[in-house]
Amino acid sequence: MINPQILEAIKEMPNVQRLEMIEFALQLIREEMQKPKKLSLTAAAEIMRSYYEEGSRLTEFVDSCDENFYEYHDYA
Repeated sequence: MINPQILEAIKEMPNVQRLEMIEFALQLIREEMQKPKKLSLTAAAEIMRSYYEEGSRLTEFVDSCDENFYEYHDYA
């Protein structure tokens, strides 16, 4: 929500100043959009959690396999 005093000040500005303010705000938005967003390890883990839950498509092969994987030998 924009402060009513700010809105009133904008109304009182000449159009040239309003346009300068708009251009400034757009430049800030463009700069912010170009910054790579850093994702914390915790946030990344939360995003991926559903993929690793029991019964998910990612784990369905492992969930249905009764063999102990440590006994697996790669003979290739």
